[in-house]
Amino acid sequence: MLVKGLSYTSHIEVRYAETDAMGVVHHGSYPIWFEQARIDFFKSIGAPYTAIEKEGFESPVLELVVRYRQPCKFGDTVDIETTIYKVNTLKWKFQYRLFVGETLCATASTLHAFTKGGVPTMEKPECFRKVEGKLFPDK
Repeated sequence: MLVKGLSYTSHIEVRYAETDAMGVVHHGSYPIWFEQARIDFFKSIGAPYTAIEKEGFESPVLELVVRYRQPCKFGDTVDIETTIYKVNTLKWKFQYRLFVGETLCATASTLHAFTKGGVPTMEKPECFRKVEGKLFPDK
């Protein structure tokens, strides 16, 4: 059962290098945007990813699912609404909704867990534990 947590919105200005010959954002650019949205999310809650890494933890992507709906183009500002969901004690999921203005351009999700030394762990970084209560306020 997914437990809905906090949301944060990042803003990405589409760069020319992210587009293909048709002026449309290449599908390979989206995962980079999701990574930036996660980094922004962690920073916004007071657990910057640099602090997580400093404590010896990683948060690899275990799964990525993307649904493209409308194209993003060079010069667009893309608003990425990122919401965290608790999957279980080991894993959590980020869900993304990408908008240009009022137009929903894509939806996606990534599944994550913490690892330490490349091994999955139930242990969590101190900086994450300090904010975990506000991540999932209803639980």
